[in-house]
Amino acid sequence: MQRHLIQFTRYLLVGGLTYGADLSVFLLLFNVFEMDLLIANMISKVLAGVFSFAAHRAFTFGVTDAKGRAQQAVRYFTLLALNIPLSALILSAILWITSMEVVAKILADILLIFISYAQSKLIVFKRSETSHE
Repeated sequence: MQRHLIQFTRYLLVGGLTYGADLSVFLLLFNVFEMDLLIANMISKVLAGVFSFAAHRAFTFGVTDAKGRAQQAVRYFTLLALNIPLSALILSAILWITSMEVVAKILADILLIFISYAQSKLIVFKRSETSHE
């Protein structure tokens, strides 16, 4: 149980760092290099996604070998792409319950954190496929 709590805490820490990296790159590209808003956002999301995959693989889930890295990356980014509309669906469902948009967004994001953690643990970085610390 304690191992799972530590792993989930690491997952949240990497998520926070990923968000920080995403926002920092976005602000740098948009404000300093005066890049188009949408292009800056896309670039920052891609770079943050690559960082997130590598950090979750090594730090959160302790995967130590190169075996299966490409398959894990495909699963990770596929789930990331699927979670975008899932997030919208969850948000829409919560908005049926409450009209407070910010509260709905926060609740949807919290739920998606748990879903994403389970996906990463059970689908992307499966213990049976890789060596772990």
